[in-house]
Amino acid sequence: MTRARIHAPLWLRITLLTALIILLTAVVIVVWVLPDFVDRRAVVDESNDRPAPEAAKPVVPRAEQVRLAHEKREAERALQQLLERQTVLEAQQVRVWGGADYETVLMRLAEGDAEFTNKNFAAAATIYQAVTAMLVALEASKADRLAAALEQGAQALQNFDAESAQKNFIIALAIDPRHSQARRGAARAKTLDRLARMLASGREHEQKREWTLAEEQYRAAQRLDPDSREAREGVARITATIRQLEFRAAMSDALTAIESGALPEARGALERARTLNPESAELVDAQRRLTRAIQAQKIAHHRTRAQRGEHEEHWQDVITEYKAVLGIDPQAQFALQGVGRAERFAELHAQLDTYLDAPDRLQSPEPRANADRLLHSAVSLAGKGPRLQEKLDTLEDLVRLASTPVAVLIRSDNQTEVSIDRVGRFGRFSESRMMLLPGTYRVRGTRVGYRDVRLEWTVTAGQAVQTIDVRCEEQI
Repeated sequence: MTRARIHAPLWLRITLLTALIILLTAVVIVVWVLPDFVDRRAVVDESNDRPAPEAAKPVVPRAEQVRLAHEKREAERALQQLLERQTVLEAQQVRVWGGADYETVLMRLAEGDAEFTNKNFAAAATIYQAVTAMLVALEASKADRLAAALEQGAQALQNFDAESAQKNFIIALAIDPRHSQARRGAARAKTLDRLARMLASGREHEQKREWTLAEEQYRAAQRLDPDSREAREGVARITATIRQLEFRAAMSDALTAIESGALPEARGALERARTLNPESAELVDAQRRLTRAIQAQKIAHHRTRAQRGEHEEHWQDVITEYKAVLGIDPQAQFALQGVGRAERFAELHAQLDTYLDAPDRLQSPEPRANADRLLHSAVSLAGKGPRLQEKLDTLEDLVRLASTPVAVLIRSDNQTEVSIDRVGRFGRFSESRMMLLPGTYRVRGTRVGYRDVRLEWTVTAGQAVQTIDVRCEEQI
C-alpha cells in the first residue's frame, strides 16, 4: 500500500503551532526561570516573614529540591517530545485511523498528566516516554492499517455491508486521501444498498426466465457500480443466455426453411446463427445440409430443363443441362445415362439432317446405302419423339424414291453409239426405253467421222418419264 501524509486544514495547523509555541515558552519558564525564582522567594520569605516557631513548616532540603527540579525538567522534556509526535499524528488524522490504540494513548497520557500534577515527575516521564513509543508504533503501523482497511472494506462490499464498508474506507482515506482504491471503495459503499436492490431484481427476473428484464437490471447495476463482480457476471450470463436462445431460434428457422425448400430464407437464418455462435458444430452441420439442399435444388432445376428438352427434342440443350448436373454431382446416374442418351439422339438428328438438308446425295449409291443402314438402325431405337420420327419418315421416303427406278426414254439417230457410264453400252437405236435409279448419269454418243457427244443427265426421282436425245451431228 502507498503511504501518503495527510495534510490538516490550515486553521488546525496554525492553532497547533501556536499551542506548541506557548507550551515551549511555558516549559522554558518552568525549567529555567521558576526554580531560581522559587529559591530566591524562599530565601526572602525565610528572612522577612519567618514564622513563629509554632507555625513553621518542614523545610525541603536543597538536594531534594534539585532532584525534583531535574525530574520535572525530564518529564517536561519527555512531554515536549510526546506533544510534537502527537501534533504530527493529529494532523494525519490519527483520531480516525488510530482506533483503540490511540484511545489507549490518550488514556495513558492522562495518567502521565495526573502523575505530573501530583509532582511524581519521574513516573510522569516514564509514562510520557512509553506513550511516545506507542505513537511511534502507531505511525509505523499506517501501511498495515491501510491494507487491513482496504481488505475489510472490499470484503464488506462483497457482503453488501454498506456500514462496514464506509467505515473501513473512511479509515483508509484518513491514512491516504489520494488512494484510488479507497476512493472507489468509498464511492461504491454509498451506492451499495441501491446496487443490492438492482441485483436482487435481476436475479428474480432471471429465475422467472424474463431475460430482457433481467439484462436491464444487471446492466443498470453495472452502470451504477462498474466494479461490481456480480453485476458484471450477471450481464455476461444473461447476454450469453439471450445469444444462445437467439442462436437456437435462428437454427430452428434455418432447418425449417431447409425442409420446406425455402433456401434463401435458410441462408439468412444461418447467417444470423453464425454471428451468434460461429464455432458451433451444429451450425457447421446445418450449413452442410443447406449446401446439399442447394445442390439438390440446382440438380432438380437442371433435370427439369433436361426433361423438357427431351420432350421437345432439343438434344443439345439436354446435353448442356445434364452436364451441368454432373458438374454438381459427377456420380448422378440419371445425368450420366441422360447425357449418353441425348448424345445418341443428337448424333442421329445430325446424321439425318445431313441427308435431309442435301437429299440429292441419296442419288449416289453409297450415301443411299448409308442412309438405308441408318434407317434400319433407328427402327429398334426406343424413345423416339415426333420430330425424330418425322425425320426418319422423310428420309425413308427419300431413300425409297431414290431406290425406285424411273422410266427413261433415250432418243437417237440410229447412227450414234450410245453408252451410259456405270450402266452399259446400248449401241445404235432411234429410241430406247429403260428404268434408271434417280441420280446423275454421264451419257456418251460416238459416231465415226463425227465429234463425240458427252452429256450429264440427272434422273429425278418421282417423275413419270424422262427423255434425252443423244446424237452425233458435227462432222469432223
